[in-house]
Amino acid sequence: MLTPNLTTRWISLAPHPQEDLGVFAFRRRLELAEVPESLEFAISADQRYKLFLNGKLIGFGPQRGDLQHWFFDTYDLAPFLKPGSNSLVALVWNFGRWAPMAQISARTGFVAWSSDPQFDLDTPGQWEVARVSEWSFEMMHSGVGEFYIDVGPGEIVRADPRLAGLHSPGHSALDGWNWAPPHEICAAELRGACSGGTPWMLVPRSLPPMLLRPFGGRIVRRHGFEGDTCEGEDGARLTLPLKLPSGSKVALDFGELVCAYPRLKVCSAEGASLRITYDEALWSPDGVKGNRNEVRGKHARGYQDRFDATDEPFEFEPLWWRTFRFLTLESDRPAELLDIEAVETGYPLSVDSRFTAEDPWVDRIWQVGVRTAERCAGETYFDCPYYEQLQYAGDTRIQALLGYYLGRDRALQRNAVETLGWSLMENGLTQSRYPSRQCQVIPPFSLWWVMMVGDQLLYDDPSAMPDFVSFQTLSRILGRFRKLQRESEQFWPFGDWVPGWRWGVPPGRLNSLMHQLTLEIATTVAERIKGFLEVGEAERRGVKFWQDWAQTSREWTSDSGPRGALAASRKKGIDNTPTEHAEALQICHLLMFEGTPHPWPADALTQVDAARCSHYFSYYKHLAMFAREDNPYDYLAELQPWKEMIESGLTTFAEAPEPTRSDCHAWSAHPILGFLQIVAGVTSIAPGWKKAKIMPRPGSLRRFEARIAHPDGELRVGFEDGALTVDSPVPYRLCWRGRDEEQPPGKQKF
Repeated sequence: MLTPNLTTRWISLAPHPQEDLGVFAFRRRLELAEVPESLEFAISADQRYKLFLNGKLIGFGPQRGDLQHWFFDTYDLAPFLKPGSNSLVALVWNFGRWAPMAQISARTGFVAWSSDPQFDLDTPGQWEVARVSEWSFEMMHSGVGEFYIDVGPGEIVRADPRLAGLHSPGHSALDGWNWAPPHEICAAELRGACSGGTPWMLVPRSLPPMLLRPFGGRIVRRHGFEGDTCEGEDGARLTLPLKLPSGSKVALDFGELVCAYPRLKVCSAEGASLRITYDEALWSPDGVKGNRNEVRGKHARGYQDRFDATDEPFEFEPLWWRTFRFLTLESDRPAELLDIEAVETGYPLSVDSRFTAEDPWVDRIWQVGVRTAERCAGETYFDCPYYEQLQYAGDTRIQALLGYYLGRDRALQRNAVETLGWSLMENGLTQSRYPSRQCQVIPPFSLWWVMMVGDQLLYDDPSAMPDFVSFQTLSRILGRFRKLQRESEQFWPFGDWVPGWRWGVPPGRLNSLMHQLTLEIATTVAERIKGFLEVGEAERRGVKFWQDWAQTSREWTSDSGPRGALAASRKKGIDNTPTEHAEALQICHLLMFEGTPHPWPADALTQVDAARCSHYFSYYKHLAMFAREDNPYDYLAELQPWKEMIESGLTTFAEAPEPTRSDCHAWSAHPILGFLQIVAGVTSIAPGWKKAKIMPRPGSLRRFEARIAHPDGELRVGFEDGALTVDSPVPYRLCWRGRDEEQPPGKQKF
């Protein structure tokens, strides 16, 4: 790890934080007789930076964290240096009070240091700073004002050759800015340093760089929308250059929802102001989206940027990426669009697993599910990329499981467990979402975080568990939750977006059976984690430990009568309003122990008009429905809502049934897990996934093949003509057509 020197300082333009809102350039000019073989260079900024060397974008960051864990990046500059004059420029911005909720900040700051003192790249050194006055911010989200949206402001950019100079090799155009020596803020210190004089505790980046790739899809023009001022064929491919008359409005359709930096090259002899609106879908006058492929009579109402053009061609690209399928351009004066592209960004999600079957819906649902997972993964997991970009524990538990099954990379899952753990409060609970500038508490999400720790133990290297996780930590969460059940102030006891549940809160609030059973599952998970932490490595390798792991029992689980959770609710003396959620959790809890759980009581739930699970909680409902191998259900038949989403033109899965706010919500991508955990039947039953359970449930499928990127090799489950083939890199317990037996690693046909 490259550590800062004793003289390295955080710097800014001005000593007064009230002047911090805006965009700033930090420059270091460097003369070289020859290029070194390598030159490690570390950098961080508050709030964000883009780093350019000789006109080339080197990287951007820092990774999102908090002030106690402020990430820095390290680059090797040598491949981008040249003999003679070199120009290193960091574009740093601070959205101020308009920053995304996920963006924590102290004040505008920039820091850099290098591995070789002879180059004198440490701040302040010979660095200089200038305010970029051509860039400003404004909240331009009024069209979606009734929804919660907190992803930062719109950007207003005035075309100027100095901005274009960022991409020129010599950066000579930047000389026109008012450069000045920087103001020193404080020393640069790593987390754990013996000081306390800095608000930023520096830690090295824990994630790979975010990807940047050109959007490879087709961009088409749409016609017939409200305010359409141009003629042409609806759906025709965009041809460039495109003239934009005064007062014109043009709608471009990218064909799928993307998370990308839009790049628009524009010129206007009359100094046009171009307004850019980003939408997941266009909206009908009654506020409904309807079929996402249809635009006639609909209008754009998303968040916006503004670009003030000149007669010289200039390329606009916002500092922060945007989420959109539709991009609407409005020009107040004649202008010309010379070029447009989108550069996709996000976490480089590893997708090495596959599930195929003869039903064509399988591939369509798989592809849309993967796209949804990709769009909701960045420097943290996101609940949704358009509206919030916040990492909520309830959402993230499903997203992390998706990651465990889709590929072998574990970095983002580890980051999620750790960063949510950083939010632990003095009352024993975690915050509902983190990183976040404002504290929000959903007590059940603390329990889902406990389950995330349990998932990490099962599907990741157990040594990757954060050091601060202990049984005492987990038991404190559980104890605080129990105490809250007896109090009147229970924060936000969110359960699911069920019609009739105000703010998603079930009847009984924290005393609902749904939340009581979540507590029971989290308690069992915590006890198993305790058992793992308290035994030595030698004992873990023994047979008895794994038997105990699978057979731990509690008195609570003995009540598994024909009505399961409905009967248990009366026994526990808590709110007994019937819900599918409680029944699902009761069966999921019983699944953690040896024995066969009771069947899914579909008729009983219908008779009592039980509350139904939405897209989110259907994941747990499906696990419960298919908990028994002899269940009478067909998983594909349960995916009708997902088929309907695709038929309505969605290219990612939505937050909830219509009418929905977000068109991209990763908790709804769980059919990927359904194909692999339910249909192929593959789960982990030992820490590190060193042992699997395989209980296939083909349903109506006559053929399927699952290829799972297991940490120890590919785990394959195939079904064709009534025969099952398993090829596993680890031993497994096979439950198939009445047999329940242990199997060694390798390939076998049953």
